[in-house]
Amino acid sequence: MKQIFGEKIFNNFKKYFKIKEEYSKEEKKYFDKAYKYIKYIKWIPWIKMIWIWNSLAMKSATESSDIDLYIVTDKNAMWFVRIFVTFIFQIFWVRKDEKSHAGRFCLSFFSTIDWMDFWKFKIENDIYLYFRIVYFKPILDYNETYKKFLEINSTWANFDDYKGIIEENKKFIKYKKNKKWSNIFFVWFFDKILKKIFLPKTLNHFERIWKPYGVIINDDLLKFHNWDIRQEISKKLNNYF
Repeated sequence: MKQIFGEKIFNNFKKYFKIKEEYSKEEKKYFDKAYKYIKYIKWIPWIKMIWIWNSLAMKSATESSDIDLYIVTDKNAMWFVRIFVTFIFQIFWVRKDEKSHAGRFCLSFFSTIDWMDFWKFKIENDIYLYFRIVYFKPILDYNETYKKFLEINSTWANFDDYKGIIEENKKFIKYKKNKKWSNIFFVWFFDKILKKIFLPKTLNHFERIWKPYGVIINDDLLKFHNWDIRQEISKKLNNYF
């Protein structure tokens, strides 16, 4: 049976996260900033999609919020793209770090096209994940990857009640085209090298922070969220108000 959450849960979700009807001036500035800096990485051949998600996507951001990006890459290109994007955002001094958070980019969620099926890491009664998908704001969408993402995740979740929001999401797409992927051997070669260099460091850090539940590290997904609140949210929203 497909996962679906109706009006009551949706209203609880909006109240809990203080989701507004319209974007604030600060949120609009953050979107403008996202468009500006994504422009500097949109040319990277192996990027397939870039989304804004979490509080900014849901109209619940504040002045202290960061800008969460989810970046989808071609197969065998995730590590290459991640290092490249991180380097560019670091040069422009817009990447989030321990001291600077507000209005900076959080680069903690990368996957290849083979891991766009969120069923692979959803939990039971995953209200938070469900509505994060509903609210995803695609900024860059090459080769109709957003459409493919929705189709894949519609095999386990029914989003029919939220088609209006999903159609609104599509209006945020600024960079869109059909693109042929070239030099795949080149990127595969360097992706292997970068993975060999950075994977041990990443796993060592994972061990040092006691393997938090929300972190996933594999060949097709890098999800660095130490504080996974999905179980807590599901319990609260089912009994909220």
